[in-house]
Order: sequence, then structure tokens, then C-alpha cells
Amino acid sequence: MTVVAATVAALGLLAPSSAEAAASDCPSGSLCVWDQINYTGNRCSWSNADSDWTSGTVTCSWADDRNVKSVYNHGTSSSYEGVGLYSGAGYSGYLGCIGQGVKGPGVSGGPGLKVLSHKWLASC
Repeated sequence: MTVVAATVAALGLLAPSSAEAAASDCPSGSLCVWDQINYTGNRCSWSNADSDWTSGTVTCSWADDRNVKSVYNHGTSSSYEGVGLYSGAGYSGYLGCIGQGVKGPGVSGGPGLKVLSHKWLASC
């Protein structure tokens, strides 16, 4: 539970913002991440799991050298409760789970999190 709390705090999931409307760019059923706070900057999105953001099915060109600073789990499947985020490729370095429907606009000045893979989880 501590890891999940740290992940939530690092991504600013406890600090709602009027910029949350910008998250509407995230397609329904997808996980979206941005390299800047308030859902700005470069965005990557996936509708499926990806074991390596830098060379997987969907390539997130900035993931290797920039941290995730905003996130939105816009998942819709009743089979999955959340998305597990991992600091390394191949689902290594578990960071925590982002529940379905959870948005995190980020914290200004915060470093964000290094994330290189994710997968949909039946429970957080």
C-alpha cells in the first residue's frame, strides 16, 4: 500500500486541478501519460499492455529520457481495476497501480516518475 501511496503522491493524484479538462484528449479505454504537468507536452497512449515503451508495439519516443508528469487511466473494461506502472521494461520495478478513472495532473516542480512499461491488472 505504501508503494501505491507514493506513486499517487509523485504524480499528484491527490491535487485536482482545473486543467483536468485537458485529459479529455485521452481516448476512452486507454492509459495516457504526458511528459508535462496538467496533461500538456508530449502524450503517449495505449489501449493494451506494453512491456517496453521504447521499443514495444506503441513507441513512446520521450520515455527513455523524460519522466511521466501527468497520467490518466481512462480504461473502461470491467475485467480490469487498474494499470500497474513499472520503472523498467519487462514489467520490472513495480511502482504502483493507477485505478480506473484516476487522473493525475502532476505537481508543479515535481520530478514525476520514470516509467517504461505497464499492464492492466484485475485488481490494484
